[in-house]
Amino acid sequence: FLEDKIRAFPDDIDLITFLASFYEQDGMFEKAFDILNQGLDRLPENTNLLFKLGAVQDKAGLKEEGISTMTKILQIDPDDAGALNYIGYTWADQGIRLNEALTMIQKAHDLKPDDGYITDSLGWVYYRMGDYEKSVIYLQEAADLTDYETIIADHLGDALQKTGQIEKALETYEKAIANAEKE
Repeated sequence: FLEDKIRAFPDDIDLITFLASFYEQDGMFEKAFDILNQGLDRLPENTNLLFKLGAVQDKAGLKEEGISTMTKILQIDPDDAGALNYIGYTWADQGIRLNEALTMIQKAHDLKPDDGYITDSLGWVYYRMGDYEKSVIYLQEAADLTDYETIIADHLGDALQKTGQIEKALETYEKAIANAEKE
């Protein structure tokens, strides 16, 4: 159905990203790449299509390609908080380029201070830098903003553990497990 609709409306970004999401969810990454690249052939500077492409690349295990795609977004829009956060978080999670990651995530956080996922990234980069006290502050805020979303609660539990708050860390891990079971 969506494929037919896209043939009728080839510039409809919502249809393209929706179909790519279906393919991504089913692990059909090549089909997702194909539909997104067809859209980008028509609309090469569409940051929504580029972001979706980068996200699918990441999920397919193509982290470097994802970073490259997010970098293209930043060339078009240097204030794209999603792309800034994606690159910064990816580097922080890998434990590389931490100072650059911090700069990018801080900029994303300045642009969207109430985004729980960006706030989590900020806490996580401080965690990776070994500043566990500062990490707890941001990760607690992120957990509150997202109702203890599983990964964020796990990050917070790790940081609490590093600061010696073992009881609180255990409570947080229990919240992470409860949310994972819901998901």
